[in-house]
Amino acid sequence: MRHLLAASLLPALVLLCAPGSQAHAAEFRKGAACSFDAKAVQLRSGLCVGFDAGAYGSPHSYEQAGTLTCGGESDAPCPTLRVLTRVNGKTVARSFPPPRKSSLADPSDACAIKTIGVNKAGTRFALQGQGRDCFGGTARFSVEDVYALKNGVPVLLKKNGAYEH
Repeated sequence: MRHLLAASLLPALVLLCAPGSQAHAAEFRKGAACSFDAKAVQLRSGLCVGFDAGAYGSPHSYEQAGTLTCGGESDAPCPTLRVLTRVNGKTVARSFPPPRKSSLADPSDACAIKTIGVNKAGTRFALQGQGRDCFGGTARFSVEDVYALKNGVPVLLKKNGAYEH
């Protein structure tokens, strides 16, 4: 009896622990390039979003972890989210620091973010990626940080990342 119960729970556990589970992957698709700024992704007509992982954008060592800096005296850019709007032929680009608990603000996760996914309605976007942690560890993981724009400011709604060893 115990064997049957454990066997029946196994598929549910695999679904819950699988990186990039289908429930979330189906909601966000890789976004099309912005028509007025090719570095960004189109959300809706006249509205695009982008990101720069900055100092955390490439793999680094554990020794560098506490010394990674951006802006100020450093030449490395800080991680940022960008919101671009186009009205009457003029583009306005605004940059925002990533939320503290986001993957973009985390030196161990930011280098894995490669794309922006957009939902069908163009109301939400997700920073997405997968790979090893940025410190060169052996753990593989996936990142999917879901955002919405509230009064033109990107707000982190949830993190759907997963780790596997």
